[in-house]
Amino acid sequence: MTTWPAGSKASTVNMDAGTDSPRLARADIKQNVDNVNDIIDMFNISAPTNNQILKYSTTNSRFELASEGTGSPITFVGDDSTGTAVNPGETFKIAGTQNVTTAVSGDTLTITGPNLSSYLTNSPITFVGDDSTGVTLNSGETIKFAGATGITTAVSGDTLTITGPNLSSYLTAVPKTIDVNEISSGDSTAIQINDAVNISGALTTHGSTKFNSFYADNINALTYSTTITVNANLAPVHKVTLTGNTGFVISNLPTGGNLTLIIVQDGTGSRTATFGTDGSTSVKFAGGSATLSTAINSIDIVNIFNDGTNYYGSLAKAFA
Repeated sequence: MTTWPAGSKASTVNMDAGTDSPRLARADIKQNVDNVNDIIDMFNISAPTNNQILKYSTTNSRFELASEGTGSPITFVGDDSTGTAVNPGETFKIAGTQNVTTAVSGDTLTITGPNLSSYLTNSPITFVGDDSTGVTLNSGETIKFAGATGITTAVSGDTLTITGPNLSSYLTAVPKTIDVNEISSGDSTAIQINDAVNISGALTTHGSTKFNSFYADNINALTYSTTITVNANLAPVHKVTLTGNTGFVISNLPTGGNLTLIIVQDGTGSRTATFGTDGSTSVKFAGGSATLSTAINSIDIVNIFNDGTNYYGSLAKAFA
């Protein structure tokens, strides 16, 4: 179909004077007839009715008659319904009830509710202290929080601040650590301790020490390195799996102290070890040296004792 109207507008050069020749205007007349036919084809109108509009259809590239309100309806849903469909052109009324009014101005809907003061009841509030059964306070009344014996109160906005006295003068200092040189019953009566006791430092007893139950040594897990420091302050027993050759350095073992090393060979075996101290002296073994077991996963135990001058070691090998 010819593009209309700009692309096919006819000229009036041969039709605007009485002396113009109709023969010369035939092409322009034909063009105008074609334009009118294009207009008729473009606007497919037949028997229009009231409130109908022209609507372009991409199906046939024409303007066709359509109802003014065609389109998808809008559904309004309330708390008490499944919804009401309102088509374009129809009216949806929002009605107030129970002293609620509605008003529409332009595109603004105003909903005005009732004065709720008549629906509210002023229920009293009861405040109860440790020494009373309670005081009832009605709306509009005032309750005072009074301080006593060094306690003050203050209210700012909706915040109540209660400040107590400095209690440092009421407190006696109880140390967490008791520092004593000797504990004695003063007679032959035994001293019995029923709770756990943590002792930091050396414990010296001047008589026999009896344990009614077993006592357990802490076992410290060591990590393999080419030099392994064995800190006696951490535990009396230490355990390590050798994945290569190493040198043990015994540290913080006091005079008269014992230390135990559990040494495990890895899946390769034949790992070797030397034994020194944090004083740069070697641990003395019977026969002059200590050679570990070489078998895969074998277990050796080394005990080391410090007499204040030398460190003495003993090796028990190949525990199965």
